[in-house]
Amino acid sequence: MGSITVNPREPRQRRHVAFNPGKIVTAAKKALMAILVISAGYLLVLTGVVLWAFEVRFTQWPTFIYGAPYTVQVGDDIVRTRLFDRLTRLGYHRSPTMVAGPGRWCQSGSGLDVHLTYFPGAGWGVASGPVTFSLDLDRIRSIRLVRSDQDVDKVVLEPELVSVIPAQGTVQRLCRPVPLDRIPKLLIDAIVLTEDRRFHAHHGIDVGSMLRAVKANFKAGRYVQGGSTITQQLIKMTLLSPEKTLFRKINEVFLAVIADALYSKRTILEAYLNRVYLGHWGQFPVNGVAEASRRFFAKDLRKLGPEECAFLAATIMAPNVITPRRHPERALGRRNMVLGLLLKEGKIDRDEYERAKAAPLRIRKPGPPPVRAAAFVDLVKRTMEGERGRGKGNGIEVITSLDPLIQDDANLEIRRMGEQKSDTHLVVMDLRAGDMRAYAAPGPENWDGKGGNLESVLPMATLAALFPEDGERAKFTLTSRLFPRVPGGHPITLREAFFVERSLLTRHLADTVGHEKIVKVLGEFGVRTQRGSGGSIDVVPVSPLEMARSYATLATLGLELTCGVGIKPLPDGTADSLSDHKRVSLPPSSLFLVNYLLKELPPLEEMTYDLEEVGRRPSLFVCRDDHGTWGVAYRTDTLLLVRVPGEGPDPDRLRKMMLRVLPQPGGPQRKPLRVPSGVVFRKICVDSGFRATSICPHVILEPFLKGSQPSEWCPFPHRTKPVRSDGQMKVGKP
Repeated sequence: MGSITVNPREPRQRRHVAFNPGKIVTAAKKALMAILVISAGYLLVLTGVVLWAFEVRFTQWPTFIYGAPYTVQVGDDIVRTRLFDRLTRLGYHRSPTMVAGPGRWCQSGSGLDVHLTYFPGAGWGVASGPVTFSLDLDRIRSIRLVRSDQDVDKVVLEPELVSVIPAQGTVQRLCRPVPLDRIPKLLIDAIVLTEDRRFHAHHGIDVGSMLRAVKANFKAGRYVQGGSTITQQLIKMTLLSPEKTLFRKINEVFLAVIADALYSKRTILEAYLNRVYLGHWGQFPVNGVAEASRRFFAKDLRKLGPEECAFLAATIMAPNVITPRRHPERALGRRNMVLGLLLKEGKIDRDEYERAKAAPLRIRKPGPPPVRAAAFVDLVKRTMEGERGRGKGNGIEVITSLDPLIQDDANLEIRRMGEQKSDTHLVVMDLRAGDMRAYAAPGPENWDGKGGNLESVLPMATLAALFPEDGERAKFTLTSRLFPRVPGGHPITLREAFFVERSLLTRHLADTVGHEKIVKVLGEFGVRTQRGSGGSIDVVPVSPLEMARSYATLATLGLELTCGVGIKPLPDGTADSLSDHKRVSLPPSSLFLVNYLLKELPPLEEMTYDLEEVGRRPSLFVCRDDHGTWGVAYRTDTLLLVRVPGEGPDPDRLRKMMLRVLPQPGGPQRKPLRVPSGVVFRKICVDSGFRATSICPHVILEPFLKGSQPSEWCPFPHRTKPVRSDGQMKVGKP
């Protein structure tokens, strides 16, 4: 191989490049064109963002889910109805001497004064303003509307907020739209003067204001003054992140200029006033002047005074700092400063200024947090999915059937269940409307698909023997003797067998009335069955909601109810009539016998059989299946069903729990016990099952289908009734 020798002293050849101005110009043009394309694309994107914000984002509003409005009427017992607890849940506070403003109440002697707050829902019959209740002990004797000096039979309290479904892409907040025409001009003037004095003159940004803010912040060494216009604030709080960076500020400026070019000042101002952050109400942010007026002052927006308009304008700068709850002096000083601006600009006169400046600074305190009702709200959302799909689920106010006070009681009792609390189901139904008043269930699926047997629907199965068919008489009455409790013993009545020998009673009914009739009767209540081993009747697993509907049919003497969430307006605050609901074919008189049986009434000597007292005593049933315990309790107006998985609590403990949750009837009961036609009552001797004589020691009042009541008198030669040492008659349970 050869070698190459390099002479280091040999000069390196240089390449000469000729200067070409044309190429530089071409490159510059391309760079400029790229910059223009990028800038145009950037501005086009920002324009699209502004259009999307005003045409889409600013048309989306949260959905408010409320409980049922509560009606207070003449004759109500304020202790039984727990009126004060309801007022507390609504955020009302007691005033020591007199009602000082909305959201206050005061009781003195036989009078109760309540200043009802403003509620924005129109057409729901909710009352507002001062109301005086005249009391006779704890019962309401009369109701007077103070402003109109008018006596009324009832007033409807505002419904309690249960949950807020946020608009898509936003967080939970209290915010409702209101047209600019409904916002007081004084409030608009106060906000414009404090936040953007040159709002109607600039084109989205105010360069002079921005320079003054930069100078003030630089001089103070920290952020002390903002230079953003109302348009910039609207863009910043709805489209941009809260971080303070140069890139965000540039975007804010360009977006504000584009928004001002595309939309009128009126449109921008309305969007701003409906979304500006004004503080918190409990756990929820409050956005918009309409919601702030409703929450902080309990007033309609159009009824705000100068001092209240000035306060709202004053808080925009720092809502969580300029508040009388934390810094009353600072809030008062800032409010008075805004009043001074209004006076200086001629928006109010000197007398209005002096009165507003002397007015105390009061805002309402929030009540307890919304009741926990996740399972119920989940049902509401499912029901509303179809409405949302048709564009009817955005920014609406939904009245449901939930009673927050009952739901809160249910939550408390479930927490006491121990390890089983997380899997317990509880349903409270309003039997007058067929809707739920409370609902608690675990997880999103709510039901594991296990539960229910023939004993869990035994009251309905018993009906197969208690109603006549094909012109024949019913096979049994509640006092019919069936079979001995023990071999060789005396036969026991159907009532006794129902409580102490349920398995024997089930077999006896199947043998005497037949499987087909029992299956047919259960089908009337929506209970599905299938043929089990050995010819037995097996109940198809039933969910708590399905079981509640079945027992509701029994409680209402045959009406088929929906057990829904009651999404509907209630103009007069009362439940809808059930006259158009479907009724089962079983006679109401026979269903009444079972409801009476479940009342577990003691012998006659232990209580006075007054119809009102009997009506207040609930029908109650507790049983077990292979997967848990069922409990049901109901009166003519309300039904409670509980499902506890696993071993479950002691039956007596479950009974006591249900009686604590089941609402007490507080209104006047002119017909406390609905006795259908075809039912007659007789005093029966517990020992013999025949009509009681004056010497029978154990007597119970029993209902019978007309024509099936016993005519024979008790043949037992009772001697004297046993007497205790205290002189009282000794009695035993049937």
